Amino acid sequence: MTAQDDQVLISLSGITKRFPGVLALENVSLDVRKGEVLALVGENGAGKSTLIKILSGLYRKDSGEIRVQGQPVEINGTKDAQELGISTIFQEPSLAPHLTAVQNVYLGRELVAPILGKTLQSMNEKAMYEETAKLYRKFFPTVEDLHRPVSELDALKNRVIEIVKALSVQASVVIMDEPTAALAEHEREVLFDFIRLLKEQGVSVIYVSHHLRELFLLADRISVMRDGRNVATVNKEDTNIDQLVSMMVGRELSNHIVKEQVPLGKEVLRVSDLNRRGVLRDINFHVRQGEIVGIAGLAGSGRTETVRAVVGADPISSGTVAVDGRQYRIRSPRDAIRAGIGLLPENRKLHGALIELSVSQNITMAAINRVVSNKLVLKKRKETQIASEYVERLGIKTPHVHQKVRFLSGGNQQKVILAKWLFTQPKVLIFDEPTQGIDVGAKVEVYNLIGEFVRGGGAVVMVSSELPELMGLSDRIYVMHKGKFVHEFSREEATEENITLYASGGHE
Repeated sequence: MTAQDDQVLISLSGITKRFPGVLALENVSLDVRKGEVLALVGENGAGKSTLIKILSGLYRKDSGEIRVQGQPVEINGTKDAQELGISTIFQEPSLAPHLTAVQNVYLGRELVAPILGKTLQSMNEKAMYEETAKLYRKFFPTVEDLHRPVSELDALKNRVIEIVKALSVQASVVIMDEPTAALAEHEREVLFDFIRLLKEQGVSVIYVSHHLRELFLLADRISVMRDGRNVATVNKEDTNIDQLVSMMVGRELSNHIVKEQVPLGKEVLRVSDLNRRGVLRDINFHVRQGEIVGIAGLAGSGRTETVRAVVGADPISSGTVAVDGRQYRIRSPRDAIRAGIGLLPENRKLHGALIELSVSQNITMAAINRVVSNKLVLKKRKETQIASEYVERLGIKTPHVHQKVRFLSGGNQQKVILAKWLFTQPKVLIFDEPTQGIDVGAKVEVYNLIGEFVRGGGAVVMVSSELPELMGLSDRIYVMHKGKFVHEFSREEATEENITLYASGGHE
């Protein structure tokens, strides 16, 4: 055994997994070394999720071999994975919001202490608290948060509690699936420091992310998956973002964040003196035909609250919204649709689509009156025809328009939501985190669709935590801090440093 082999903690060889009609993984071989961050990247559908679910015990492999510390093992359930030292933090939060950090960490495996001799037992709350506090102090100096329901804590602390939960079962490998999805830029940096701390303690991390820039700050090696196979594993120093993208999609995608110059027309949307007591203060902005206006800010700055207020999803204390020079009283999203405004929300599964309904039902739901007769009878043939046209136009990958949306990839779900709003014939589209959780190839397609909309005379407002995305697409950028706009940058003036300065309150 070589010195390098001695450092291999987990080794996968020839892993294959089939689902009905789909070969999800084909002959995948991969190793994870002690104390390293191994990044796992690939487009949606490349096989990343299937692979980590096999390691987590949620799926069983059809063939191939898994070795842990050189010994062949079978992972037939999550308990097997935990006993082998493998713990997973999935993209969707897994904490019970009404429970405290301590209760979450020991949920389902509570420590007990004997009472009245050995005849009775009770939960050993003191021991659970002390063990949780010991691990939590590795990340934060104080532990007063441990007695609060996790719903009262911010996204970063929730992520740390999930890490503590993983460490509490003595994990030697922690799998993190899109761990920064709900975090602001400065919170991501803090999380990266925590991950480096895990490395120092000899814990290995398998890091799954669509944010390629993060990988070069964090990963030791990067493994690329495409079409169910791992096509390459490279040292971070031996590659760059363009090469990774090419390996992921099998084609070149250079300069993939750029807005072509579009002649700007008349003013389409003007928001004036918008206020929501305790949340938003004196919000003023406008957008013209052919223009993309970005809204930047840290988590909690009021970006999402602003766009929700504009479309009537949240109440306002005062202010006006005008479309094409006409003021509208927008008290609900239905009023916004009538005014010609559509919102693609941040949480597409919760607010953007009804994922248990079909593609065709989702596309037509916001303007259902256009596919019914006598206000009662649905014209199913017309609905199918319209949906099919949008599927073809937007390149939505689905076997048919009657497929449930929950079976589509994140990028295709986003396209369905975009099709829904395009069907309403909007004048203004508002995108809140338009590419969150979707792969690089799907991002390019979404960018192209946004470009097509503004070339046709539409106006776009875009909220994004990804500054390169915001700067690449926007003609102007408003920066928010503590519920108000604090600066406006032209495309030429906007830099990551300038935006971050104002977003963090450094200008004060």
